[in-house]
Amino acid sequence: MCDGKVYTLWKPLVDRLRQGSPVITLTGGEEAKSLPTARRLWKKLWQYRLDKGQAVLLVGGGSLLDVGGFCAATWKRGVPFISLPTTFVAQIDAAIGGKTGINFKGGKNLIGTYAQPLAILSYEGFLKTLPVREVRAGWAEAIKHALLAGGALWEKLKRAPLSELPTTELLAELAAVKTHIARQDPYEEKSLRFLLNLGHTLGHVWETLSLRTENPLLHGEAVAIGLLQEGYLSLPPSDLQELWKLLQKAGLLNPLPPFSWKDWEKALLQDKKIREGKLWMPVLRGIGQAEVSPVSIEALRKATRWYRQEVQP
Repeated sequence: MCDGKVYTLWKPLVDRLRQGSPVITLTGGEEAKSLPTARRLWKKLWQYRLDKGQAVLLVGGGSLLDVGGFCAATWKRGVPFISLPTTFVAQIDAAIGGKTGINFKGGKNLIGTYAQPLAILSYEGFLKTLPVREVRAGWAEAIKHALLAGGALWEKLKRAPLSELPTTELLAELAAVKTHIARQDPYEEKSLRFLLNLGHTLGHVWETLSLRTENPLLHGEAVAIGLLQEGYLSLPPSDLQELWKLLQKAGLLNPLPPFSWKDWEKALLQDKKIREGKLWMPVLRGIGQAEVSPVSIEALRKATRWYRQEVQP
């Protein structure tokens, strides 16, 4: 299963990897994570009689890995798959950790399961053909990882040229942050893996609401907004200013999509981190100091108003 644009750009490489096996191309992006796409992919797996002694190779960004991994994980109760992420976001975040899924009725990843790939193959050459906007979006997840890790990684990111691609060394360091956390809490049974949702509570709201517009936010762009808004609620002023400057340097302070508070709350209340009516989410007490805590909807409204009045370009 390969992103159609990736196949066009990298056909000789993909053909070499698939070794004559059938290729299914699909359009990447958030719209790929749907029941119609899953139905089409399941139909192809049936057509090709895929069995448990074979494997599916997934080549694309985070959305393709989500839907492709979900279809492999649910076909015949699970067939093996290998992930070959082609975007910055996917190489440091989306491909790692075994989460697969599709969207449902405007809610992000509401249908899904945990399924670990046989392997994750990373080739940084793919990043050289990414649009500038996709590279920027990748830096948002990089900033999230550095906020969680703090210390040397945060300092390194502050010095990094955020208009360029990351170095091989930095890519590996960023991927290692998620790998380390996901390995300790693979099924989100503890609060540890919850920390990886930093910026995603409000980020998913903006991503969902923007899908109705002519120019939807990329996942990383929405997460960047969420990072600053959620940081506003708990970070010390000096740390908040550091984060603000870094997101500004990366060109990630986008305006909010048009919304009504009714639609905003509807999107928020589908969040998978709600437990017994309480919304639990990562809260930053400082750079490298995150914890999971219940946060009120009113506090998130306050952060949204602050961003719209003080930050939004």
